[in-house]
Amino acid sequence: MNRRDLLRLGIAGSATLVLCKPSIAIADEHGSSQAASDDPPLARAVDAGRRYFVKRCDDQLPTVLALESAIRSGDLDAAKHAYIEARPPYEEIETLAASFEQSDRDIDARPYAFEGGEDDAEFRGFHKIEAMLFGYEELPPAVPFATHLVESVRSLRRELDQPERFSAAGQFGGMITLANEVSAKKVSSEEETWSDQTLLIFRHNWIGIYSQYIPFDELVKRSRPSASEAVTRAYDSAMALLGGHFRPGSAAGTPYSTIGVADRRKMADASNRLRDALSAAAASLRIEPA
Repeated sequence: MNRRDLLRLGIAGSATLVLCKPSIAIADEHGSSQAASDDPPLARAVDAGRRYFVKRCDDQLPTVLALESAIRSGDLDAAKHAYIEARPPYEEIETLAASFEQSDRDIDARPYAFEGGEDDAEFRGFHKIEAMLFGYEELPPAVPFATHLVESVRSLRRELDQPERFSAAGQFGGMITLANEVSAKKVSSEEETWSDQTLLIFRHNWIGIYSQYIPFDELVKRSRPSASEAVTRAYDSAMALLGGHFRPGSAAGTPYSTIGVADRRKMADASNRLRDALSAAAASLRIEPA
Protein backbone atom coordinates (compact mmCIF):
# COMPACT_ATOMS: atom_id res chain seq x y z
CA MET A 1 0.00 0.00 0.00
CA ASN A 2 1.51 3.34 -1.02
CA ARG A 3 1.41 6.67 0.79
CA ARG A 4 -1.59 7.93 -1.14
CA ASP A 5 -3.59 4.78 -0.43
CA LEU A 6 -3.01 5.33 3.29
CA LEU A 7 -4.06 8.96 3.04
CA ARG A 8 -7.18 8.04 1.08
CA LEU A 9 -8.19 5.57 3.78
CA GLY A 10 -7.73 8.26 6.40
CA ILE A 11 -9.83 10.71 4.41
CA ALA A 12 -12.55 8.17 3.76
CA GLY A 13 -13.06 7.84 7.50
CA SER A 14 -13.73 11.55 7.86
CA ALA A 15 -17.30 12.70 8.30
CA THR A 16 -16.60 15.57 5.94
CA LEU A 17 -16.32 13.12 3.07
CA VAL A 18 -19.65 11.30 3.31
CA LEU A 19 -20.72 11.83 -0.27
CA CYS A 20 -23.78 11.18 -2.37
CA LYS A 21 -24.42 8.60 -5.08
CA PRO A 22 -21.12 7.61 -6.73
CA SER A 23 -20.31 7.60 -10.39
CA ILE A 24 -19.49 4.08 -11.53
CA ALA A 25 -15.79 3.37 -11.94
CA ILE A 26 -13.70 0.34 -12.82
CA ALA A 27 -10.05 -0.32 -12.07
CA ASP A 28 -7.81 -0.73 -15.10
CA GLU A 29 -4.57 -2.65 -15.49
CA HIS A 30 -2.57 0.40 -14.40
CA GLY A 31 -4.38 0.60 -11.06
CA SER A 32 -6.12 3.83 -12.06
CA SER A 33 -9.85 4.45 -12.13
CA GLN A 34 -11.66 4.69 -15.45
CA ALA A 35 -15.08 6.30 -15.57
CA ALA A 36 -17.70 3.87 -16.81
CA SER A 37 -20.44 6.51 -16.62
CA ASP A 38 -18.95 10.02 -16.76
CA ASP A 39 -21.52 12.01 -18.68
CA PRO A 40 -20.26 14.33 -21.46
CA PRO A 41 -19.90 17.49 -19.32
CA LEU A 42 -17.86 15.61 -16.73
CA ALA A 43 -15.82 13.87 -19.41
CA ARG A 44 -15.00 17.25 -21.01
CA ALA A 45 -13.88 18.63 -17.63
CA VAL A 46 -11.69 15.59 -17.04
CA ASP A 47 -10.07 15.96 -20.43
CA ALA A 48 -9.45 19.68 -19.97
CA GLY A 49 -7.55 18.93 -16.76
CA ARG A 50 -5.61 16.14 -18.43
CA ARG A 51 -4.60 18.40 -21.31
CA TYR A 52 -3.34 21.05 -18.90
CA PHE A 53 -1.04 18.44 -17.38
CA VAL A 54 0.13 17.37 -20.84
CA LYS A 55 1.32 20.95 -21.26
CA ARG A 56 2.98 20.94 -17.85
CA CYS A 57 4.78 17.69 -18.69
CA ASP A 58 6.02 19.34 -21.88
CA ASP A 59 7.29 22.14 -19.64
CA GLN A 60 8.93 19.56 -17.37
CA LEU A 61 11.11 17.82 -19.95
CA PRO A 62 13.49 20.73 -20.70
CA THR A 63 13.94 21.36 -16.98
CA VAL A 64 15.09 17.81 -16.26
CA LEU A 65 17.35 17.88 -19.33
CA ALA A 66 18.86 21.09 -17.93
CA LEU A 67 19.28 19.39 -14.56
CA GLU A 68 21.09 16.46 -16.15
CA SER A 69 23.34 18.86 -18.07
CA ALA A 70 24.12 20.91 -14.95
CA ILE A 71 25.02 17.77 -12.98
CA ARG A 72 27.32 16.57 -15.77
CA SER A 73 29.00 20.00 -15.87
CA GLY A 74 30.45 19.52 -12.39
CA ASP A 75 29.12 22.89 -11.20
CA LEU A 76 27.40 22.19 -7.87
CA ASP A 77 25.72 25.59 -7.56
CA ALA A 78 24.35 25.32 -11.10
CA ALA A 79 23.07 21.81 -10.37
CA LYS A 80 21.32 22.94 -7.19
CA HIS A 81 19.70 25.82 -9.05
CA ALA A 82 18.60 23.52 -11.89
CA TYR A 83 17.12 21.08 -9.37
CA ILE A 84 14.94 23.79 -7.81
CA GLU A 85 13.85 25.13 -11.19
CA ALA A 86 12.88 21.60 -12.26
CA ARG A 87 10.56 20.93 -9.34
CA PRO A 88 7.36 22.91 -10.11
CA PRO A 89 5.75 21.06 -13.06
CA TYR A 90 5.62 17.60 -11.52
CA GLU A 91 4.42 18.98 -8.19
CA GLU A 92 1.33 20.10 -10.10
CA ILE A 93 0.98 16.92 -12.15
CA GLU A 94 1.31 14.90 -8.92
CA THR A 95 -2.36 15.69 -8.30
CA LEU A 96 -3.28 12.74 -10.51
CA ALA A 97 -0.46 10.43 -9.39
CA ALA A 98 -2.87 7.54 -8.78
CA SER A 99 -3.37 7.34 -12.53
CA PHE A 100 0.32 6.63 -13.18
CA GLU A 101 1.65 5.10 -9.97
CA GLN A 102 4.85 3.60 -11.37
CA SER A 103 5.91 6.87 -12.98
CA ASP A 104 5.09 8.73 -9.77
CA ARG A 105 7.25 6.26 -7.85
CA ASP A 106 10.12 6.69 -10.32
CA ILE A 107 9.91 10.48 -10.36
CA ASP A 108 8.90 11.54 -6.85
CA ALA A 109 9.01 8.74 -4.26
CA ARG A 110 10.84 9.32 -1.00
CA PRO A 111 13.08 6.83 0.83
CA TYR A 112 10.40 5.51 3.18
CA ALA A 113 8.56 4.02 0.17
CA PHE A 114 11.35 1.44 -0.22
CA GLU A 115 12.35 -1.44 2.01
CA GLY A 116 16.01 -0.42 1.84
CA GLY A 117 15.33 3.28 2.39
CA GLU A 118 17.89 5.64 0.89
CA ASP A 119 20.15 2.75 -0.11
CA ASP A 120 17.47 0.76 -1.94
CA ALA A 121 18.34 0.10 -5.58
CA GLU A 122 14.81 1.16 -6.60
CA PHE A 123 15.03 4.58 -4.93
CA ARG A 124 15.52 7.15 -7.67
CA GLY A 125 14.03 10.34 -9.05
CA PHE A 126 13.96 13.86 -7.66
CA HIS A 127 14.49 12.95 -4.03
CA LYS A 128 17.48 10.72 -4.72
CA ILE A 129 19.06 13.58 -6.66
CA GLU A 130 18.08 16.07 -3.94
CA ALA A 131 19.94 14.05 -1.30
CA MET A 132 23.06 13.82 -3.48
CA LEU A 133 23.15 17.51 -4.40
CA PHE A 134 22.08 19.12 -1.13
CA GLY A 135 22.79 16.41 1.44
CA TYR A 136 26.15 15.07 0.22
CA GLU A 137 27.08 17.71 -2.38
CA GLU A 138 28.23 14.97 -4.75
CA LEU A 139 27.70 15.26 -8.49
CA PRO A 140 29.14 12.19 -10.29
CA PRO A 141 26.90 9.66 -8.47
CA ALA A 142 23.85 11.73 -9.43
CA VAL A 143 24.43 11.49 -13.19
CA PRO A 144 22.71 8.12 -13.82
CA PHE A 145 19.76 9.15 -11.69
CA ALA A 146 19.36 12.36 -13.67
CA THR A 147 19.41 10.36 -16.90
CA HIS A 148 16.78 7.99 -15.53
CA LEU A 149 14.64 10.94 -14.44
CA VAL A 150 14.58 12.25 -18.00
CA GLU A 151 13.35 8.85 -19.24
CA SER A 152 10.72 8.72 -16.49
CA VAL A 153 9.34 12.11 -17.55
CA ARG A 154 9.17 10.91 -21.16
CA SER A 155 7.28 7.83 -20.00
CA LEU A 156 4.88 10.01 -18.00
CA ARG A 157 4.21 12.10 -21.10
CA ARG A 158 3.09 8.98 -22.96
CA GLU A 159 0.78 8.04 -20.09
CA LEU A 160 -0.81 11.48 -20.05
CA ASP A 161 -1.76 10.86 -23.68
CA GLN A 162 -4.01 7.97 -22.59
CA PRO A 163 -7.41 9.51 -21.69
CA GLU A 164 -8.76 6.17 -20.45
CA ARG A 165 -6.58 6.52 -17.34
CA PHE A 166 -8.59 9.50 -16.08
CA SER A 167 -12.07 10.04 -14.66
CA ALA A 168 -14.07 12.56 -12.65
CA ALA A 169 -13.84 10.29 -9.61
CA GLY A 170 -10.08 10.01 -10.06
CA GLN A 171 -9.67 13.74 -10.63
CA PHE A 172 -11.48 14.69 -7.42
CA GLY A 173 -9.81 11.87 -5.53
CA GLY A 174 -6.41 13.21 -6.56
CA MET A 175 -7.26 16.79 -5.63
CA ILE A 176 -8.61 15.88 -2.21
CA THR A 177 -5.84 13.43 -1.39
CA LEU A 178 -3.07 15.85 -2.31
CA ALA A 179 -4.63 18.72 -0.35
CA ASN A 180 -4.78 16.38 2.63
CA GLU A 181 -1.21 15.21 2.07
CA VAL A 182 0.10 18.78 2.31
CA SER A 183 -1.42 19.22 5.77
CA ALA A 184 -1.02 15.67 7.05
CA LYS A 185 2.55 15.01 5.90
CA LYS A 186 4.31 17.67 3.90
CA VAL A 187 3.97 20.33 6.58
CA SER A 188 6.50 18.26 8.57
CA SER A 189 9.07 19.19 5.85
CA GLU A 190 9.54 15.57 4.81
CA GLU A 191 9.02 16.73 1.24
CA GLU A 192 12.20 18.78 0.64
CA THR A 193 14.34 17.96 3.67
CA TRP A 194 17.68 18.62 2.00
CA SER A 195 16.88 21.47 -0.40
CA ASP A 196 14.74 23.31 2.19
CA GLN A 197 12.23 24.15 -0.56
CA THR A 198 9.04 22.74 0.94
CA LEU A 199 7.14 26.00 0.31
CA LEU A 200 7.74 25.48 -3.41
CA ILE A 201 5.99 22.13 -3.05
CA PHE A 202 2.98 23.62 -1.22
CA ARG A 203 2.65 26.30 -3.88
CA HIS A 204 2.69 24.01 -6.89
CA ASN A 205 0.61 21.28 -5.25
CA TRP A 206 -2.12 23.87 -4.68
CA ILE A 207 -1.75 25.23 -8.22
CA GLY A 208 -2.02 21.70 -9.61
CA ILE A 209 -5.07 20.92 -7.49
CA TYR A 210 -6.88 24.07 -8.58
CA SER A 211 -5.97 23.51 -12.24
CA GLN A 212 -7.93 20.27 -12.12
CA TYR A 213 -10.89 21.84 -10.33
CA ILE A 214 -11.32 24.80 -12.71
CA PRO A 215 -12.85 22.74 -15.57
CA PHE A 216 -15.53 21.48 -13.14
CA ASP A 217 -16.33 24.87 -11.63
CA GLU A 218 -19.20 25.84 -13.93
CA LEU A 219 -20.87 22.50 -13.20
CA VAL A 220 -20.42 22.98 -9.46
CA LYS A 221 -21.66 26.56 -9.67
CA ARG A 222 -24.89 25.44 -11.35
CA SER A 223 -25.43 22.70 -8.80
CA ARG A 224 -24.40 24.52 -5.62
CA PRO A 225 -23.01 28.06 -5.97
CA SER A 226 -21.81 28.13 -2.36
CA ALA A 227 -19.62 25.07 -3.02
CA SER A 228 -17.96 26.81 -5.97
CA GLU A 229 -17.35 29.93 -3.90
CA ALA A 230 -15.87 27.87 -1.06
CA VAL A 231 -13.27 26.20 -3.32
CA THR A 232 -12.13 29.48 -4.83
CA ARG A 233 -12.02 31.18 -1.44
CA ALA A 234 -10.02 28.32 0.09
CA TYR A 235 -7.54 28.29 -2.79
CA ASP A 236 -7.06 32.06 -2.77
CA SER A 237 -6.54 32.05 1.00
CA ALA A 238 -3.96 29.27 0.78
CA MET A 239 -2.00 30.99 -1.97
CA ALA A 240 -2.11 34.32 -0.11
CA LEU A 241 -0.15 32.73 2.74
CA LEU A 242 2.73 32.18 0.31
CA GLY A 243 2.60 35.57 -1.37
CA GLY A 244 5.62 37.11 0.33
CA HIS A 245 7.79 34.02 0.10
CA PHE A 246 8.55 33.97 -3.66
CA ARG A 247 10.40 36.33 -5.98
CA PRO A 248 9.32 36.89 -9.59
CA GLY A 249 11.34 34.84 -12.07
CA SER A 250 12.51 32.22 -9.57
CA ALA A 251 10.98 28.92 -8.54
CA ALA A 252 12.72 29.05 -5.16
CA GLY A 253 10.81 30.12 -2.09
CA THR A 254 11.81 31.15 1.40
CA PRO A 255 13.70 28.28 3.08
CA TYR A 256 11.17 26.26 5.03
CA SER A 257 13.49 26.01 8.02
CA THR A 258 12.86 29.73 8.63
CA ILE A 259 9.06 29.35 8.76
CA GLY A 260 7.74 29.45 12.32
CA VAL A 261 5.33 26.96 13.85
CA ALA A 262 2.39 29.39 13.82
CA ASP A 263 2.78 30.02 10.08
CA ARG A 264 3.14 26.30 9.38
CA ARG A 265 -0.10 25.74 11.28
CA LYS A 266 -1.85 28.34 9.12
CA MET A 267 -0.63 26.61 5.95
CA ALA A 268 -1.82 23.22 7.17
CA ASP A 269 -5.22 24.63 8.10
CA ALA A 270 -5.49 26.31 4.69
CA SER A 271 -4.87 23.01 2.90
CA ASN A 272 -7.46 21.30 5.09
CA ARG A 273 -10.01 23.95 4.16
CA LEU A 274 -9.22 23.40 0.48
CA ARG A 275 -9.62 19.64 0.95
CA ASP A 276 -13.01 20.06 2.61
CA ALA A 277 -14.25 22.54 0.01
CA LEU A 278 -13.29 20.13 -2.78
CA SER A 279 -15.13 17.33 -0.99
CA ALA A 280 -18.27 19.44 -0.89
CA ALA A 281 -17.85 20.30 -4.58
CA ALA A 282 -17.57 16.61 -5.45
CA ALA A 283 -20.71 15.89 -3.44
CA SER A 284 -22.57 18.63 -5.31
CA LEU A 285 -21.85 16.73 -8.55
CA ARG A 286 -22.68 13.35 -6.99
CA ILE A 287 -19.12 12.19 -7.52
CA GLU A 288 -17.47 9.79 -5.08
CA PRO A 289 -13.72 10.53 -5.23
CA ALA A 290 -11.66 7.47 -6.12
